Amino acid sequence: MLHIVTDSTSDILPSEAAALGVRVVPLTVRFGEEQFRDGVDLDADAFYARLARGGISPTTSQPSPEDFAAVYRELLREPGDRVLSIHISQKLSGTLQSATLAAQELDDRVTPVDSGSVSMGVQFLVRAALRDLAAGADVDTVVRNTEARRSRLVVYVLLDTLTYLHRGGRIGAAQAFLGGVLNVKPLLRIAEGEVHPQARVRNRRQGIDRMLALLAEAGPLEAVGTMHSGAPRLLEEVRPRLTAAYPELELGTGQIGPVVGTYAGPGAIGAACLRAG
Repeated sequence: MLHIVTDSTSDILPSEAAALGVRVVPLTVRFGEEQFRDGVDLDADAFYARLARGGISPTTSQPSPEDFAAVYRELLREPGDRVLSIHISQKLSGTLQSATLAAQELDDRVTPVDSGSVSMGVQFLVRAALRDLAAGADVDTVVRNTEARRSRLVVYVLLDTLTYLHRGGRIGAAQAFLGGVLNVKPLLRIAEGEVHPQARVRNRRQGIDRMLALLAEAGPLEAVGTMHSGAPRLLEEVRPRLTAAYPELELGTGQIGPVVGTYAGPGAIGAACLRAG
């Protein structure tokens, strides 16, 4: 049996994970001396409400190898059991490193995979792996397919401000947007495991138009979705347009959780796609 494990930066809700049969290992969010397990002790709504009150800026930390090992051991009960562990890009977090260290102690029964993505991008890989399993694919095929799909993932995020990304030190190549321009609306692309600058726009509507145009340019899609950070009203500006553009696809919709939200900040709207192979 192949078990699927991911981490909380996938932003899969606990109820969804339970329904899918997926185990989610939480990262940690800290406000000063207080610490919370992402999605377990602190959900997205509570996180953004706290962020809006100001005060201490949150920080994050990855799960330990022991956190992963405990989950893996629980799942690997039978001799033939295997685990596929799909995680946030290693260029954005040390989470994959912890998963890999834990896997090394379990005789190749755990295969950690770098999604090269975050949030809904990770979700797309998890859900596609589950579809492979349901179709009867063997373990090695599921792993190969997962690794092949990650190059076809793109996540676009229109931030309200670069302040949180800059403060958290995850700005990467989007550093090009800095230099007195923290007040622009930056459109970022997460691909190949990194945050890339895509465009600077004058307002949110212009940014949404550009984001959806980029999806259209990506060609045929296997999956598409949209997510927000503490701003559900923004979904109504994106969701109907995606539904009209891709009527044959089930539209993924979600909220960016506390860990990813620490860097995206409130008021972001995003769109993710998995290009057809």
